[in-house]
Amino acid sequence: MNAPGFRSALASGPFRRLCLAHGLATVGQLVLTLAVGVHVLVETGSGVWVSVTVALAFAPYALCSALAGVLADRRSRSAVLAGAAWVRAGLALGLVIGTAVGWPVAAMVGVTALVAVAATPSYPSLAAATPECVPDRDLPAANALVTCVENVTWIGGPGVFGLLVLAGAGTEGAVLVAAVLFVVAGTVAAPVRLHRPVRSQPTSWLGDLVAGVATVARRPEIRRPMSLAVLDNFLYGYLVVVIVLLADAAPEGDSPLGLLNATLTAGALASMLVVNRCTRGDRTSAVLVVTLLGFCATLVVLGAVGASALGVALVAVAGGTTLVAEVAAVTLLQRGTDSGTLARVFGIYDQLNVGAIALGSLLVGPLSAVAGPRGGLVAVAGTGIVLTLPVLVGQLRRRAPAFSPMPTTSTSSSSSPSTARPAAPSRSSTKVPARRRPSATPSRAR
Repeated sequence: MNAPGFRSALASGPFRRLCLAHGLATVGQLVLTLAVGVHVLVETGSGVWVSVTVALAFAPYALCSALAGVLADRRSRSAVLAGAAWVRAGLALGLVIGTAVGWPVAAMVGVTALVAVAATPSYPSLAAATPECVPDRDLPAANALVTCVENVTWIGGPGVFGLLVLAGAGTEGAVLVAAVLFVVAGTVAAPVRLHRPVRSQPTSWLGDLVAGVATVARRPEIRRPMSLAVLDNFLYGYLVVVIVLLADAAPEGDSPLGLLNATLTAGALASMLVVNRCTRGDRTSAVLVVTLLGFCATLVVLGAVGASALGVALVAVAGGTTLVAEVAAVTLLQRGTDSGTLARVFGIYDQLNVGAIALGSLLVGPLSAVAGPRGGLVAVAGTGIVLTLPVLVGQLRRRAPAFSPMPTTSTSSSSSPSTARPAAPSRSSTKVPARRRPSATPSRAR
């Protein structure tokens, strides 16, 4: 048996197929969106129409992901992922025809938005399917691979579109390539036949959605890591945009924007070498809090030093800590959520995190106008530390009774910390065993 790690996770054929299918479909999604955006610009000459096209291509992730999670909890996760690719392939072929026959711009934009809606079940399905495909010990490595696929494809999609433009492909050609990628993605995922999640009783879509939201709101083992992940993604969204302003404020003749962005990606990729060890076993929760605090502290110092040589090194550290924090959060969610609710939890997770990234990106301009790029970054990252420290303190307090001396009298036992201990097993019984049990146990999937 392989040691826990990337090789062991990739030994699972179903996981390999679903991960590859999701990556191919994501590249196709970006190629299609950019191709239609260029077509709209050529047809209208309006930057407003281009903005509307791109916005409608991303808005469904922030609006529909929770409902997409409901779908993935009612059907086989592998079938939903494959189906999402097939539906997008059909819509893409419709866009090819529409471009050839001269559909109105509004119709092209509307179909592009529908393609984005069809894409929303893909990530919750993959996240929920991962614990069904790999054993618990390989979840951190598998989640790191999924995160890497997400990042690489989102970066690589525009690159593929650029190559198509250089090759002389018009809108029809680029959208046709996207359709082919969707078809290949569906074909790759189709042979994976995961079972439909077990449902105790039939419920409505609205009832399922409400139950998913209630699960996140009521269960601290789900609510805490999800809240920290939202903060992590908010800071990431802020960082990606503020890097542009920090580079712009660099000394004249020095333009470190490309270096800063490359270093951010390099730091994230380098952290994959250690993420499996960092998030293994019962330390995952502590790793999430510590790395998120490290991310916040790194951003505070980056705000203080700006786009200097030290700043470049700090950006690499930021890239690594934010990725480890996200992988730890996803792993905790998978281990703390029952299989029948997992996709809904990850649909909510995806929806909140896309919104957090967007909000972080939007706040850069107003805060930088008031406090400057560096001052705004220090303020935002400092707020992140303030929000995260109480979680660390709570973890330390929960661990403290384990080191308290055993009471020697019945009187002291009634007032010592040991009286708080009986409640702990009942609260953790839904969480700790799920972490240590094999992959067949209910698990979380992001």
